[in-house]
Amino acid sequence: MTFRLRPLPCIFVGALALRWTYAIAVFAAMGEPGLKGPDSYSQLENARAFAAAITAGTVHGWDWLGPSLTTMPLFNWLLASHVLVFGVHAPLTYVVTQGIIDAGTCLLVYGLAVSLDRRYAMPAAVAAALNPTQIVLSGLVYTDTAFAFCVALFLLAAVRWLRTGKMKWAIVLGIALGAAALIRIVVVPFVPPMLVLLLIGYAMTRASAWRGLRNIVAAPLIFVIFLAPVIGRNIFKYDSWTLTPQGGIHFALWVVPLVKEAKDGTPFAHTFDQIEKRTHARFPQPAINIYEESRRYAAIGREAMLELGAVAIAKAWAVGAAINLGAPAVTLSPPIAQLPRTGFYATAGSTALEKIGNFLFRSESRLYAWLLLVGVAGVAAARLIQLCGAVTVPWRGGNAAILILFGGWIIYILLTNGPVASPKYRLPIEPVLMVFLAAGFVRLCSWFDHIDARKHR
Repeated sequence: MTFRLRPLPCIFVGALALRWTYAIAVFAAMGEPGLKGPDSYSQLENARAFAAAITAGTVHGWDWLGPSLTTMPLFNWLLASHVLVFGVHAPLTYVVTQGIIDAGTCLLVYGLAVSLDRRYAMPAAVAAALNPTQIVLSGLVYTDTAFAFCVALFLLAAVRWLRTGKMKWAIVLGIALGAAALIRIVVVPFVPPMLVLLLIGYAMTRASAWRGLRNIVAAPLIFVIFLAPVIGRNIFKYDSWTLTPQGGIHFALWVVPLVKEAKDGTPFAHTFDQIEKRTHARFPQPAINIYEESRRYAAIGREAMLELGAVAIAKAWAVGAAINLGAPAVTLSPPIAQLPRTGFYATAGSTALEKIGNFLFRSESRLYAWLLLVGVAGVAAARLIQLCGAVTVPWRGGNAAILILFGGWIIYILLTNGPVASPKYRLPIEPVLMVFLAAGFVRLCSWFDHIDARKHR
């Protein structure tokens, strides 16, 4: 009697084993701090406050959306549910759950790869299972892993709708987009142009496209329904149509200092302080609410960006994209990230290249420097293979719209992140990068086989 191993269950179990092994090893070595990044502490505090309020029976009306306006509801519900069920063990159990979620993402990557070429499917799924960025981030209490799963799901639904035009895939697309937005709102501006692309792509590949075009209406309707409670709360309680009050503060206190640093080397902390002083001088009276405060910071940020100019902005965005694509995930792993050394934003350097060079080659920790350099080399090799894959995927058979969708998502995320750089910010594009890695791997294997065949003629 023979047994055949089924590929998808093997991929899921293998990916899950890697993620759980990593998370448990870090927890055993460091305890709960090994599962937390800088933002995890406030997110856990919010989840615990929300769980306590639910237990006390004091949650009513808009309160069900969570105690923090800067944390979207779905992530807060996920984290608070672990607090309610597992109490003080919530960080560990949430990370265990994230391992399951990310193993599921590997299966979705398989589906994305099949949409282009069945030969890419297994290499893409294996690459996702072994992907250090996914493994490290699944071991941290962050929004990123759940968000990446939703991204992979909406990309897969979009691809399947392009292929079939069926209502069920439009419904899945709307649900996945809505869930993604209720974790991180970064996806929201991408939805309108994506829907336009899907409409054009579908219409161009079919003589009679009316039924499919009619079906896609389900996606934006469901998406709006998901966001309606958050928008309603913000309108009625804060007189704002904005989904989160983070935008203006992030723009003024993070983006502007990084653009200033890219222009003339001014340290990040110095510009940060200057923007704070400028804002308080312009608006000495306390803001009515946090959304008003965000609008004030946004106004100051726009003025500062106009003063810095287009060249500095382009330079900062280019540096940020390079770091987001090139930084190894090992720098996020708490055992490595907490080695004594100067952080990237605090590293001295009169230019971006000098700053990066100092960070890479003049770290106070020799171990950190070596891990960083080896990681950069590995990421660079992967990017070359992915580039090979991206440019060699055939555009026939309806692949054109899919490739434009994939490329548009990568460009959108890099533009949205701008100069704010970290391996965590590229996780939403990792599903697509894994597909391109598989395509490049298949292409290189084909090329080597061709060379070998020529030698034996």
